[in-house]
Amino acid sequence: MLHVLGLASGKDLQKPALFLPPNSKWSDPIAVNETMYAATSQNCGGSPNGIWAIDLAGENKPVTAFTTNGGGIVGGLTFTTDGTLIAAIGAGPVTPGGYTNAIVAFDPKTLKVKDWYTSPTAEFVSSPLVFKHNDKDIIAAATKDGRVLLLDASSLGGANHATPLFASRSFTSSPATFAPEALAYWEEMVPAPNAPAPAAGAGAGAAGAAPPAAAGAPPPAPAMQPGTRWLLLPVAGPLPSGVAATSGAITNGALVALKVVNDGGKLSLQPGWVSRDLTTPMTPLIVNGVVFAVSKGKAAAAAATSATPAVVYALNGVDGKELWNSGTTITSYVPGRSLWSATGQVYVGTFDGSVYAFGFAMERK
Repeated sequence: MLHVLGLASGKDLQKPALFLPPNSKWSDPIAVNETMYAATSQNCGGSPNGIWAIDLAGENKPVTAFTTNGGGIVGGLTFTTDGTLIAAIGAGPVTPGGYTNAIVAFDPKTLKVKDWYTSPTAEFVSSPLVFKHNDKDIIAAATKDGRVLLLDASSLGGANHATPLFASRSFTSSPATFAPEALAYWEEMVPAPNAPAPAAGAGAGAAGAAPPAAAGAPPPAPAMQPGTRWLLLPVAGPLPSGVAATSGAITNGALVALKVVNDGGKLSLQPGWVSRDLTTPMTPLIVNGVVFAVSKGKAAAAAATSATPAVVYALNGVDGKELWNSGTTITSYVPGRSLWSATGQVYVGTFDGSVYAFGFAMERK
């Protein structure tokens, strides 16, 4: 049942409505405008793998559903700039007309399939990520063999539904355990090449120009434009040969930073940097060009052993160098995806029910 609760009262603001099949394994609900979406997987409770959408503005809260007739929905749902819904579908037995190992585009209202990419060698293990490159929406997703695929959202897989824009090398030495939570994306901002420099000296400006800054005032900031675009891939376990770490050997996992490169209209991913060793790294946050990465730690392997606590790291987004870490402040591990940022703080929730808040400067110079 879907309940719409008042933030202040916790009471139902609308009549509860039937949304999902009973006993289903649902995840990552998201509301866009007046529609709430959720995904089901693993055929739990006998419910089919699929996507479910409920119209919050409809009088009787009608529900629309799409069933994959194949693999389960991987991670969360995402949307392109024109509102098209994008989902990753994992491996699984498939019936005629079903989908497995696929990235699928849907009409957000009807959940009718608009386009798809599929390949028997592309077992998707991460949510799809949508980012803008020039005037195109690009979709990135990771596969079980450690690759990152780039797809054009306007034509998933091309005419044969099986050709990606780009497929990277593998970034895992253990495909059996490779399951990143999600990719992260950020754009480096750099001064525009023709940004006006502050005028030297004092006196009145030219006709139509802005008046000079008062004595002692900081010069105006130059105009900025996007520079390097980055994809960050959390990898659990050792890295394959040829992927060099920025600091020390990688035995437990790391963040791999990849540059999105446009070479003559062809997109590719080039290695940028690799973080220090991290125990089961989670999807990072990027604030003002700083990558906040969490080494999640892990539970005790046996009664005689102790759990490995989590550590938060602040890394320079351009080169991966460590700026700060939380040391031994956190005393438990992070079992899920409890990492968020707001009002100048980074928050982490741990297995023992604690929430840790770490402050950071709102602006970096």
